Amino acid sequence: MSMPPIYVPLDRDEVVRCLGNRLPPRVGRPVLRVPTDAEVQTGGVCVFPIEGRPGYLYYLLDGLIVEQDAGPVDEALAALIPGSVLETVPGDIPPETPPTSPSDPPWDPAGLRTDAPTE
Repeated sequence: MSMPPIYVPLDRDEVVRCLGNRLPPRVGRPVLRVPTDAEVQTGGVCVFPIEGRPGYLYYLLDGLIVEQDAGPVDEALAALIPGSVLETVPGDIPPETPPTSPSDPPWDPAGLRTDAPTE
């Protein structure tokens, strides 16, 4: 049995900066939605695909893991994060730039809300 994921709270602006041009996620690309009751919705989640080996830290923004250098966003990653759901970015998300400061409105991964609370 693999080690459970470790959630790490990180500053939202730092996560946005680290993800850079990967935001917003591209239409048709995979994203992984973590459970809404996960310890952290914005920060990082460290997963351990091979027991006894170091893990990989994926940045997490507003409950979503988008494609990043840590590795692919796929069913194998979903299996390491209990309750997560692998989704595909729909084609109806408006092209917008991610927020760059706390005064900017929150980035909405579903493209539906404009009043999401920030952490």
